[in-house]
Amino acid sequence: MTDNTGLSHSPASTRPARRGDNTARQQRILDLLLETGNATIDALAAHFDVSRMTIHRDANALAQQGLVEKLHGGLALRNRTATQKTVTYRTALAREGKQAIIARAISLIRPEQVLVLDDSTTVAEMLPLLPALAPLTIITNAMGVIEALAPYPDLRLICLGGDYNRPRNAFFGLICEQAAQGLHANTMFLSTSVIHNGTAFQSNPDIIKIKRVLMEICDQTVLLVDSSKFRKGGLYRLAGLDTFDHVLTDAQIEPAMYEKLKAANIPLEICQPRDRS
Repeated sequence: MTDNTGLSHSPASTRPARRGDNTARQQRILDLLLETGNATIDALAAHFDVSRMTIHRDANALAQQGLVEKLHGGLALRNRTATQKTVTYRTALAREGKQAIIARAISLIRPEQVLVLDDSTTVAEMLPLLPALAPLTIITNAMGVIEALAPYPDLRLICLGGDYNRPRNAFFGLICEQAAQGLHANTMFLSTSVIHNGTAFQSNPDIIKIKRVLMEICDQTVLLVDSSKFRKGGLYRLAGLDTFDHVLTDAQIEPAMYEKLKAANIPLEICQPRDRS
């Protein structure tokens, strides 16, 4: 359900907001205001599933920074240029964080290994770096992986066929799963859409099935998840984070979340950007 601001509604929560959630939510409020210009307190409370009082506190914090103006029953951007700079800076940090994750993932690969790569956009960012580590054998259900690596003769490519999914440019289904079960690999690199309460989730059951089969044929699994993936939501359970041998994320993860997962013995590693000095 949406209102005229374009924000989706869900039943508002009356539970108190955790202090660690505030900064991330305020940043997302700025993202939305850059698109809509203004929004009502009620719409924002419904969109983020928090109380109106929580949104009022967020609005006060953003107003103190000179980024928004509180209106009767809502708020609007006060300084679009300053807000855009804030969002642009955060986007640059996110890109830098993802590059750090990719660099760490690549460091786990040795020549002559057999790798499984899923069809995620995160794993796709590894592809330009793989030819330098050849010879390698790559198993995948993603046509994008095959297309990107086909020019390199020292990379042996094994494509799992099956039911072709055009939006994802990848294969799924029973034929794909059965083909994977006859293989063995050293390491699988994969990503997922949401991490919530120490569990990885996906939105599509067919994606879940092939990822699980591919995980089972590998000696170790490496989950690549930038800090934006740690949020509420998720429909289909992929696996607990303790299932993976490495869980790689970036330095923007909330400290409280990091400490909680480490206390639960999750193999979580923060990947730091390289020193540019």
